[in-house]
Amino acid sequence: MKICSHHAVLVLAILGLPACASTARVSPVSAQASGAAPLPVLIRQTIRTEMTMQALFMGRLHLDPHGCLRGDSDEGPIIVWHHDTGIERTPDGRTRITDSTTGNAVHVGDEIALSGGYRAGPLSNVTESVPEPFRTPKRFFIAGRVMSEAQRQDILARQRRQPAAPLPVGAPPAPTVRR
Repeated sequence: MKICSHHAVLVLAILGLPACASTARVSPVSAQASGAAPLPVLIRQTIRTEMTMQALFMGRLHLDPHGCLRGDSDEGPIIVWHHDTGIERTPDGRTRITDSTTGNAVHVGDEIALSGGYRAGPLSNVTESVPEPFRTPKRFFIAGRVMSEAQRQDILARQRRQPAAPLPVGAPPAPTVRR
């Protein structure tokens, strides 16, 4: 029986699938064989919808010690990604999250912007095989589509142009920030 090299690669790729394989794309076999870290858990919504809540998350995409994608820090909200989102390892070893509908992508460590909404309590309507450390988060963010860097910069520019809200009558003066 003759086994082609591409069949051997396929068998190795299947054996290398993580326990939550249904929630992540596998990095190339060469990256796994080179000792690359496993991909983080990508918790996604199971409900296919084009609607999103109207809150805004802006901050750094953080990977906690348990392999969970969070906003800003180990204590930040767990991000529950849009159902059309995928995860992969880039050739340079970074972890990329891509919205397959828009093509917008972010990397762990990037400053990002996501529409969506904050929630508390147990996770529901998410991809199966949610690892134990993530099952009962104190706070999570249900994300809409991944925004592009141009969209994020537009939001920042609009925030800078926003006039400061007036202080209530009798309130102490606002602190002066010097840069």
